Amino acid sequence: MRILKYVKADLAGSEEAFDDSYVKQLQNFICKIKGSRKMEERFMIFEEMLKEEREEGREEGRSVLKETLLLCLQSFGDIPDEVLEQIQAQQDMEVLKNWMQTAFRSKTLEEFVQKM
Repeated sequence: MRILKYVKADLAGSEEAFDDSYVKQLQNFICKIKGSRKMEERFMIFEEMLKEEREEGREEGRSVLKETLLLCLQSFGDIPDEVLEQIQAQQDMEVLKNWMQTAFRSKTLEEFVQKM
């Protein structure tokens, strides 16, 4: 139970004595990590790597949404270049999701374009 109290504790509370050898080991380990410049650099590199991975995931998600939207719109016929360019240039996931819903509800390409 003491380990759960430690995990739930805020920063100040996590530094208190918990009368538990395992918690004490964790506290010592975390203290060493915080005091190590090398570990700080590693964590910063790791954080940058995670940011890059998240951005790659977002970009992949945008790409999939755009492809799906274009496939849906192609069922209406040829997509005008200006609509195609507008879809390709859009980076906001919420806008793309709304366009996708609009495309599914539209009966014609003209209706979709009006509701964009």
